This record gives sequence, C-alpha cells and structure tokens, in this order.
Amino acid sequence: EIYMFEFLGVGVDNDKILVLGATNLPWILDSAIRRRFEKRIYIPLPEVSARVKMFELHIGKSGHELNANDFKDLARKSEG
Repeated sequence: EIYMFEFLGVGVDNDKILVLGATNLPWILDSAIRRRFEKRIYIPLPEVSARVKMFELHIGKSGHELNANDFKDLARKSEG
C-alpha cells in the first residue's frame, strides 16, 4: 500500500524526477504501476557488436590472452 502511495504523483508536472529501474522483464511490473507513467521506453538488449565492445571494455588488459576473434566468439555465445 505504501509503495503504491508513492506513485500517486507520477505524471504530474513538477520538479521531481522519478527513475524506475527494472530487469530485462519490464512486462512483469504490475499494470497499475505502468499506467501511472506517461512514457515507456523500450531499450532492446545489445546486439553482437555492442557485446564485443562491452567484453573488451570490461575485460580490458587484465592479463588475458584473448584476441579479437575470441571477443567475437564470446559475444556470439552470450544472450544480449
């Protein structure tokens, strides 16, 4: 009940910003909560090329022996 009470002001013009974070399953959110937001933005999972860059960025030069093809293989085997 308290949780829903916090959302009563959503959609009204004011200086406050509300950020709703969800998993990659936003459709599991209660429909009553979703209706209170004016905008819904769908951000798809990253494609292979973006995943390659993420692996390169996060693994960095941390003493590995991976080459460009290894990063591509990792990206292809991952699920966005």
